[in-house]
Amino acid sequence: MARKFVQVLGIIFIILGVVGFFLPMEDIFHLTTMHNIVHLVSGIIALIMARSESGAILFAKVFGVIYLLVAIIGLFTHEFIGIVFLFADNVLHFIIAFASLYVGFASKKV
Repeated sequence: MARKFVQVLGIIFIILGVVGFFLPMEDIFHLTTMHNIVHLVSGIIALIMARSESGAILFAKVFGVIYLLVAIIGLFTHEFIGIVFLFADNVLHFIIAFASLYVGFASKKV
């Protein structure tokens, strides 16, 4: 379960990272250069970690915690290290965090 989730997440993040350079979508999601780089790096790491179920589980747990922290930071500031947080960004960060944490902790270790 975790491998497939992390693979899909990785692919989506890579696509978002590339698309963000051409369509910054500043009205709904604010995709800055730093935001795009974070998406690309996260996607690449996700695909590397998804090579094994245990790697995918670890990625989902760590990524879920990091994204939860990012979502919480977004509640208190509009910008952090070059990443701009709009309402939609915060909602999506919370959804990704909770989904990742669920997958990471609900998956059975292999």
